[in-house]
Amino acid sequence: MEASTTIRKMMAGNKIVVPTYQRAYSWDTPFPKSDRNTQTNVFLEDLEEYSKSNASTPYYFGHFLFEERNKEFNVIDGQQRLTTIVIFLSSLFAKMKDIRNLTDPEEICYEDMVKRRDVIRFSTVDYDNQLFIDYVIERTKVDHNGLDTESSRRIVRAFDFFNERLASKDEEYLTKMLSIISEAACSTHPVQSESEAIQMFIFQ
Repeated sequence: MEASTTIRKMMAGNKIVVPTYQRAYSWDTPFPKSDRNTQTNVFLEDLEEYSKSNASTPYYFGHFLFEERNKEFNVIDGQQRLTTIVIFLSSLFAKMKDIRNLTDPEEICYEDMVKRRDVIRFSTVDYDNQLFIDYVIERTKVDHNGLDTESSRRIVRAFDFFNERLASKDEEYLTKMLSIISEAACSTHPVQSESEAIQMFIFQ
């Protein structure tokens, strides 16, 4: 991973995992017909404001801290943002596929940031990961049965929220949002040892 990079380059060719010592997904999502500000709707509103701003610099997603281990990258800091990015991208690509077939560059972008063949680019904590795969990535689960943890319910609410918000959006909006996220700037810092990773996790 490069120190200064983009979201797409950070994820492409890598497998990013939330380790067991991390807390699970904790970002809130507004309930239907609620105007309460939560992390997920602020996440989307910030992207939409940037989209309308004609800014000359890339959107900035902040700093991500990783432990490099066995050809995987464990997230030490930034997993809430990264989980939300992947949930949003999965919803975005699903909506694009409903409108038309992905172009070749879009298909490669999907493979870089979401899934390439059997390799899923991002995995959440073990006890939520199968739900994350089935409901968000593969979309083979469509009901809300068996959501045993609050974090799994938060994942489902976030994905449903993005699906609802994207339902009426046109192709121009979708392709622009994909471009903003894939080209968004970020910085990374990988460490090599678990003890250093845990120390930095506690410090963060």
